Amino acid sequence: MAIENHILPYFGKKRLGSIDHDDNQNFILFLSQKGKKNGSGTLSHKSVKDIMALWLGILEKAEKKGYICLGKMQYQYPKTNAVMAAEANGNCLTLQEEYEIMKCLKKQRSLKSLGVSLALATGMRIGEVCALQWGCIDLSEGLVHVKQTLQRIYTKENGIGKSKIIVTAPKSFHSNRYIPLPGNYLPILKKHQAGPFAYLLTGNEDKFIEPRTLREYYNRLMESNGTKYVTFHGLRHTFATRLVEAGCDYKTISELLGHADVHTTFRTYVHSDMDKKRQFVEKAGDLTRIG
Repeated sequence: MAIENHILPYFGKKRLGSIDHDDNQNFILFLSQKGKKNGSGTLSHKSVKDIMALWLGILEKAEKKGYICLGKMQYQYPKTNAVMAAEANGNCLTLQEEYEIMKCLKKQRSLKSLGVSLALATGMRIGEVCALQWGCIDLSEGLVHVKQTLQRIYTKENGIGKSKIIVTAPKSFHSNRYIPLPGNYLPILKKHQAGPFAYLLTGNEDKFIEPRTLREYYNRLMESNGTKYVTFHGLRHTFATRLVEAGCDYKTISELLGHADVHTTFRTYVHSDMDKKRQFVEKAGDLTRIG
């Protein structure tokens, strides 16, 4: 149905060999904006990705037969309503919402869910979680050493788009850091412990999970659980906010997050809720109240 209703009407008159990255990116935008069969409205985020998966699979087969030379390219998908709502609402969990998500993750009993919960408990970036190997986790001291990050990069060689996964040093000098592990994580981690070069998310030194895959797993999990949605990066916001609520000083928070200076931490990650703002304003008002 996707071929007849969407792919052929859009690409039917275009030569296969002339299709390029921009054509596919525009197709995504078209599906997202007016992709219904009668052109009356948008398709869901999932429908767009399903149609593109089918289409890119067709192109891959055509490329193997020499009909087209496209290469693996990265495509941008418009943000879902859930993502936009999360960003508009501060992209941060309350303590109760965090508790609900942690319960959901605990039920999964998988290495991926362990990675997600560890991101929430340590403030690690998604690329840092994907690159984490067991040799960087010191269970005797209760520390995790963040010293590398994993990402997919896209380049062009001889006019052909290429992509590959690379593991590099973290985002900045300050991002190379040690983070204490919450005590309740130590027995859980001990159950899954593997060799020093094995990746946390797979338990295998020859296999890793890239950020896009972990993010998609996280999004599906949150959607199926019905928990309030925040982006994966929102887990990092939440970690910083919990530290502030616990009375942690900003310099320590900055070091735990791997920021170059305290100003970045304060400006980007610290979100006071309205109740606290109201309390402080009332207290300030009491100091100057007349009569």
